[in-house]
Amino acid sequence: MTDDTEPTPITDANAPAHVIAAAIHDITKQGLPGHGPEAVRHRLLRPASVVRAAAAYSRARKSGKTERGAVRDAAIQLVRHYRVQHRL
Repeated sequence: MTDDTEPTPITDANAPAHVIAAAIHDITKQGLPGHGPEAVRHRLLRPASVVRAAAAYSRARKSGKTERGAVRDAAIQLVRHYRVQHRL
């Protein structure tokens, strides 16, 4: 059993979840009206967003990024796409 304070290790299987969690955190901390945690979570858990997160993570890893760096880069791409899609 792991300690609850330890971060979950990033693997290829759970990387999209890490990317989406980071993107949700980034978007909701901006305090945009109509883009609260539940609304953003619902939008980013759609299959297309999960595929987008996995693809962005994979590209970042292939470019030589560490796991954390790849999650960061993929989350930035996901947030950027979200902002364009919702005209923010």
